[in-house]
Amino acid sequence: MTKKPAKHTGKVLRSLLKYFTAALLIFIPLYPKFPLFTLPFTYVAIRIEDLLIVIAVTVAALYFIKNRRTLKFPPLTQQILIFWGIGLLSCLSAILITQSINPLLVLLHFFRRIEYMALFFVFYLLGSTGRKQRRFAVELIFLPVLGVFLYGLAQIYLRAPVISTMNEEFSKGLALTLQPGVQLSSTFAGHYDLAIYLTFIVSFFAALLMLFKDKAKQGMVIISLLPSIWLFSQAGSRMGLVGLLVAVFFITYLTRRYLLGFILFVIIGVGVVSSPYLIGRFQNILNIIPLTRQSSIVSIEALAQDEVLRPIQQDRSTSIRFDVEWPHALRSFYKNPLLGTGYSSLGLATDNDYLRSLGETGLLGFISFLSVLSGLFIMLLKRFRQAKNFWDRLITTASLGVFASMASTALFIDVFEASKIALLFWSIMGLALSTSYDKN
Repeated sequence: MTKKPAKHTGKVLRSLLKYFTAALLIFIPLYPKFPLFTLPFTYVAIRIEDLLIVIAVTVAALYFIKNRRTLKFPPLTQQILIFWGIGLLSCLSAILITQSINPLLVLLHFFRRIEYMALFFVFYLLGSTGRKQRRFAVELIFLPVLGVFLYGLAQIYLRAPVISTMNEEFSKGLALTLQPGVQLSSTFAGHYDLAIYLTFIVSFFAALLMLFKDKAKQGMVIISLLPSIWLFSQAGSRMGLVGLLVAVFFITYLTRRYLLGFILFVIIGVGVVSSPYLIGRFQNILNIIPLTRQSSIVSIEALAQDEVLRPIQQDRSTSIRFDVEWPHALRSFYKNPLLGTGYSSLGLATDNDYLRSLGETGLLGFISFLSVLSGLFIMLLKRFRQAKNFWDRLITTASLGVFASMASTALFIDVFEASKIALLFWSIMGLALSTSYDKN
């Protein structure tokens, strides 16, 4: 008599896991970052997705406990736990030793990182329930991009609100409108977030294109990805473009479909050329390299000026990285080489996730972070080679493109701390590694 209620409970938990993860895949990209409330004495906001994540993690934990005899922890569990443990040590060191940050703030940033990576376990568990669930999740990954595209159009033509977290004041949930010359952000907190999200979507479209053999289906995929490429061009993110090119190149190399890869590069190139934002920002990079005549001849008038712009200062983003943010991260590392100066100690941005890890969590945190990423890459390659059915090949191929884009973009943007991007990234990675389960 006790087995039937227990079996019923298992089915209920499985259904709840399916639909709460579905809600996350739709809600995270589509809902702008309106804060529910801001925690006292900080600029950290609690949002609706945080509540959904807590519920999803709780359901996943209960489902795992209910089925602990047949389920196993995902690969990378040990590396992730070590990463979290070193992060906690770094927080304690920052609070008790260096004493240079708000104790509440450093702990909130630490728990944020746990929240992001927790979805790795949730989606791994979802994918382990069978191939049908993995297909269901992949189909939902494609779905929200239509809403993101339409909202982007509404921002351009209907003055739909822009919700940004580019600074502490904007992060309070101010509803702005898109101004002339400002890059599009759609439902995301900044233009680079939108660009990276679209890189994820194009990675899945690219994998779909490479795996289809039928030319009619390939044509439909190309037509379907055009709105994403246009939206990407409106975002105008140079670093996002680097990640996109890396992702497409890597997927092309893995599948050996070089002609299709060339077609994708041409489409992306047309998008770049038609974007005044990208063209203008790349022209700024050219200003960093002065002409020989300009660099060898310095006028007396220039020497007399107090503030003569160096070549690197011709591009504001590059100057901030080289002159302010990256030296700040290195100084934090030198202050405490083993454990760094704690999460949040580098401010809102470092624009290099690897230097951020080095400065905030020291050499121990940096090594543990790299061990998670390197282990993840190795496991993704293994799953890619082992994938037997169409949907698992699609998931693993696209995930390798997503990983390549994140790893390269992290050299210039704090992508692993951008909440919407980080949550989607770890969700996709968990789903990809779950392809080791071959049951229906």
